[in-house]
Formats: sequence, structure tokens, C-alpha cells
Amino acid sequence: MSNFSDVMGYIGLSPDEAAAALKVSEAEIVRWCDTNEAPPIHIWQSLVRMLDEIRISAEEAAKSADLDQLDATDLNRINLMVPGQPASDFAGPKRAATALAVAAIARVFV
Repeated sequence: MSNFSDVMGYIGLSPDEAAAALKVSEAEIVRWCDTNEAPPIHIWQSLVRMLDEIRISAEEAAKSADLDQLDATDLNRINLMVPGQPASDFAGPKRAATALAVAAIARVFV
């Protein structure tokens, strides 16, 4: 495993989705995940942009929640969109953003 693999897992992209999003071959994605060989800096920069899209989506969703009208059962029904490209094209980044938003909103109940 590599740090690249960890970031990919956090974002929730499969190797084929990552290859499409990053415009590289799936073999390169697998190699960067399974070895110490690091991808070029432009790949890291693309991942940072995706992470930013996920974080911003989660923050916006949490800020827009009507906390006065929210109960714990609402946490399981939060649905949000991830703006921008390429994060919005894949289910993994949407799941990551939703998880962050739900965690932020759930703090109300802690």
C-alpha cells in the first residue's frame, strides 16, 4: 500500500474511476497504489482538487442544514451533490462528502 492508495481509498474511487478522472491508464493507478512509485505532481494536484470539492460540498451541506428542525432520523436521508469535475462524476466522492456532512451535522446530537 502507498499514500496514493490511502488517498484513493479516502476519496472512494475505484482504479478504473481514478484512471478516467485522472486521465491515465488503470495500470498506472494500480502501480501507484501497490508500489512505492509515486505519481507525477499533476496527479497529486488533481487529487487535492477532488479532496477540496468533497470538503466544500460537505461544509456547504452542513451549513445549510436546518438544525432547529433536524432529528437524528434525518441523518440517514442526507443527499448532496459534489460540484465541479471530476469528483462529481463518481459515486465514491459523493459518498465521502455525504459522510463528512453527516458527521458534521451529527455533532448537534453529541
